[in-house]
Amino acid sequence: MASNSQIKTRFAPSPTGFMHIGNLRTALYSYLLAKSQGGKFILRIEDTDQERLVEGAQDVIIKTLEMTGIDYDEGPGVGGENGPYIQSERKGIYLEYAKKLIESGHAYYCFCTAERLKSLHDENGLGGYDRHCRDLSKEEIEKNLAEGKPYVIRQKMPLEGTTSYVDEVYGKVDMDNSELQDQILIKADGFPTYNFCHVIDDYLMGVTHVVRGNEYLTSTPKYCLLYDAFGWERPHYVHLPLLMGKDADGNVSKL
Repeated sequence: MASNSQIKTRFAPSPTGFMHIGNLRTALYSYLLAKSQGGKFILRIEDTDQERLVEGAQDVIIKTLEMTGIDYDEGPGVGGENGPYIQSERKGIYLEYAKKLIESGHAYYCFCTAERLKSLHDENGLGGYDRHCRDLSKEEIEKNLAEGKPYVIRQKMPLEGTTSYVDEVYGKVDMDNSELQDQILIKADGFPTYNFCHVIDDYLMGVTHVVRGNEYLTSTPKYCLLYDAFGWERPHYVHLPLLMGKDADGNVSKL
């Protein structure tokens, strides 16, 4: 991990769609925050959602930053000491860290089938995981792994208490831990979820300030718990209000 004495920000878009004005504003604020403090700005491509990748979207991201003069110090095509900067090329890293969480009691193997998980949802498709595999015995886990049963790895959330953090824009944010789901960290295909890999990469790449849209305000407690589980220092969080405008029908929506 890079030294924390220097401010470091990142822009980490997912190529599951083409870049929009909100993405560009996040990139600009992230860039300006780093450069105003003599720091570094990273571009990282978060392409672990392989099913939703849009062909050409990554090229548009890089081209847009180039056109607008937002130059990154580390990233695809530029390199740097913390590469690779495309998450699908870092796949081997994440499982290793997920297994560390299993060993420390902060994550667990879940062997539930897709059918079982679907049965937990109501007629509207809503419903959370019931933590069925959270307390499996060591023998049961080893037997399932030996039989080659498919699994995901889930984060073991605290069931009581509150998780808090301070956002640079919104101030103190509190979340009751009882509201947090045991989210998936590693999917059945071996790829990590966004919720896991961006935390690992931000730490390994030495990111000190995470700048993103405010739709992540209520997700951030989950990420804070991951930092805490590893014994890592949390970054500073900077959540930006969404850019709003009117659509063709005159309704207010995200630009």
